[in-house]
Amino acid sequence: MINLKKTSSLIAMALLVSFSTVSTEAKASDKEKSVQVASSQGKEDNTISSESGQSNKKETTEKVVSKDKENVKEENNEEESLNNEKSTDEDKTEDKDKDGEEVPSYQWLKVHDKLFYYVNGKQYNEPGWFNEHDINPEADENKMYYIEEDGTVAVGWKEFSDKWYYFDENGVMQTGWQQIKYSWYYFDKYGEMKQGWIEDNGDKYYLYESGNMAVGKKYIDGNWYRFGQGGKLLVGRYYDNGKIYYSNKDGVMVSDKWISINGNDYYVKTDSSLAVGKTIIDNKLEIFDESGKHIDTKDLDGDYLFVKQLDVGDADCAFIKLPNGETVLIDTGTPESSEKLVNFLKEQNLKKSKDKYVIDHVIITHGHSDHIGGLRAVLENFKVKNVYMPKIAKMQNWAAGVKETDENKEQLEMLRYDYNVYKDAINAMDEYGIDFTDPVKGEYIDKENILQFVQSDSYFGPAGPDKLTADYWGINNNSAIVYLNYGDFQMLFTADMEWTAEANFINNDLLDGRQVDVLKVGHHGNDTSSTGNFVAYVKAPIGIISRAKESVTENRAYKDLINGGVSLYETSANDGVSIYATEENWTFGK
Repeated sequence: MINLKKTSSLIAMALLVSFSTVSTEAKASDKEKSVQVASSQGKEDNTISSESGQSNKKETTEKVVSKDKENVKEENNEEESLNNEKSTDEDKTEDKDKDGEEVPSYQWLKVHDKLFYYVNGKQYNEPGWFNEHDINPEADENKMYYIEEDGTVAVGWKEFSDKWYYFDENGVMQTGWQQIKYSWYYFDKYGEMKQGWIEDNGDKYYLYESGNMAVGKKYIDGNWYRFGQGGKLLVGRYYDNGKIYYSNKDGVMVSDKWISINGNDYYVKTDSSLAVGKTIIDNKLEIFDESGKHIDTKDLDGDYLFVKQLDVGDADCAFIKLPNGETVLIDTGTPESSEKLVNFLKEQNLKKSKDKYVIDHVIITHGHSDHIGGLRAVLENFKVKNVYMPKIAKMQNWAAGVKETDENKEQLEMLRYDYNVYKDAINAMDEYGIDFTDPVKGEYIDKENILQFVQSDSYFGPAGPDKLTADYWGINNNSAIVYLNYGDFQMLFTADMEWTAEANFINNDLLDGRQVDVLKVGHHGNDTSSTGNFVAYVKAPIGIISRAKESVTENRAYKDLINGGVSLYETSANDGVSIYATEENWTFGK
């Protein structure tokens, strides 16, 4: 027996306007297209799916239950109101069929932006799942609704028994693919929002805990995957931004690995793209055709670029050897790591001047001990031509004259130690007759214009809530920033730049549209840097974090980098990170 409730007040209100019942149906999805890429031999082994194919998902067109408004005179409103008051269940005249039997009426009404269902003028208010077809034989039996405790029809997102459902503005429960506020979701035939991995028409998709569909490069359960713009998991070889990428049969992105397809060898680089042209692998020059197929191996000559981000603990030190032989150090680590740095440099086949090997350029990004700490050792063991450091990023004796207390003892010890290391480096500069050069934004460092200063020319002032150390931490934002651009390889060295400098970098578009393949992550991966906005602006597929093994953490910065599609490499994992680049290719190596 259906529970019908009289709601004369709502009926009176509803009679003032007329409504039309509309329904929505999700359109069928046009799944992603694929393209066949044939090699010069036109063989089957060169079938590559196109990641650029746009998938036209099921679109939901929702029509609004509308009111037809009329401008009526005040006396007509009064008359209609009186007539409505007189209307009762007893004096209503029901429609009758040809045999004189009463024909029931069914009506969807929207009152004060809430949706109701009426049978013979009475509100249907039995809470729970509701199929109109059970009451009205003429209704669509495939449409499900939900009646709330207050008798209203559910609209929008609703959670029942820890499961999420979505109802369009006509109250219809949604199934299949639905686009809701620019994101795609999938609902099974019972209307339940799905999460995790799903398969649809033979293709795999991933839905986050929130239900929205994964698109692009994503890190899931310890593996990297790439999804097309339509959300389909990409496997095998596929195109993206003009490059051919490779994922295994399970969709896991492969990197730094030889693979074989139908008897032909290919090499998957660090960013999961196939090597094309000349590539340095294990100290050999490997040559690949345009499809990525390996065609030859040659001995390595000197015409390449080498970058080594050294393992110096919670500090920074990068060595760069340019194709023309020029050598560059970006920061020098700590006093404790200086011996390791010197030993490494002596193994790099450096140019020699008289009795010393030559380092052409040393860039001290700012004056903290973990960046300038190895400078004395470098000056003592090598002939250094140029040393850069921003004037606005120098250390001062901020601990001088401050009375030590139990509360500030730790901060004072840090300030004193860093200043002493900085002062020792300055003394070494004086001993060897070298002056600091102030980096200028836009200025190139080397003869081939491969390295360029791209930091802001702004002074950012103190940073942090602690007044005693605010000036000390403030020089992080004033760090020198270096952009490397050589052929197919681009890298950004961000020193210790923090949020303020990152925001300025974005607002002034200091990359000026240039891409970044590898990001030297700012400030050792601490939460003071690597904001989501900065990660999205740089768009680097690879990041290197210079820090000690015990400092590795999955903090806010780590999550922003991962969510931004950045595959992370730690300097502490394999005694640093080495990068080899020709004009056509780059990859990580030993």
